Amino acid sequence: MENILFKILQLSLSETLCVTGALVLTGLVLGVLEHRANFYVQSVSGMRGIMLTAWIGTPVHELGHLLMCYLFKHRISGFKLFSLRPREGVLGYVNHSWDSKSLYQNIGNFFIGMGPIFSGTAALILGMYVFLPDSFAMFSNYLALDASQPDSRTLVSILALTTQLFKSIFSAKNLISLNFWIFFALAIAISSHIALSKEDLKGASKGLITIFFFILLVNAFALLLNADFSGFFSGILTLNVYLLAFSMVSVVFSSIRLVLSGFAYFLMHKII
Repeated sequence: MENILFKILQLSLSETLCVTGALVLTGLVLGVLEHRANFYVQSVSGMRGIMLTAWIGTPVHELGHLLMCYLFKHRISGFKLFSLRPREGVLGYVNHSWDSKSLYQNIGNFFIGMGPIFSGTAALILGMYVFLPDSFAMFSNYLALDASQPDSRTLVSILALTTQLFKSIFSAKNLISLNFWIFFALAIAISSHIALSKEDLKGASKGLITIFFFILLVNAFALLLNADFSGFFSGILTLNVYLLAFSMVSVVFSSIRLVLSGFAYFLMHKII
């Protein structure tokens, strides 16, 4: 009996990772990149440096929360996409409530918390489509990934495709194009505010717990009914691979911002 319970628990943890892993990993990486970059920016130019990108990046961030609230049928009591006079560093917000008895709405907390990753990545891809159509055409190569049975080679393929994509974006032809510099400025502004706040992570964790216990319950019933849901979770894992591939665009531009802000920080300290 103990072995069966342990097997169900182990399987449920694994399947929860399949469902949420790509988003959680992306959120953690973006959080580290943005936190360090913000330190450099504020050290060089104070809050003005943050506000320089916030008027674009913050509305994209909050739209991610807002759209997910609508998708998961949460009640929105108030929101502000951007504030010119932030209080306690809050540049925007979405206040929402939900029915604690609704499984769907409770699960929604996870995706609402992670919403800026969706909206930020989508905005970057849309910007690429509008300003750099040749590079956007290369983006479709991600869809050719064989993600049915992801392994270490899949990650290598994602990294290789990302390298090709950014070689295309930063080509000599693009560097002398006005469209490239418009896209680059927008990409830096958007990627500066994709990362999740403490409140975002707190809300997402509530949904994550619900997802785990729901999967645990499903696996318990599957055992009793001798049903097999492995195909369903394999499909979810495949979607996570594509999500991870798409989010590499956000991660790379957040990394570029970190490098640029770090360079400005060390240059200023060297001069002073």
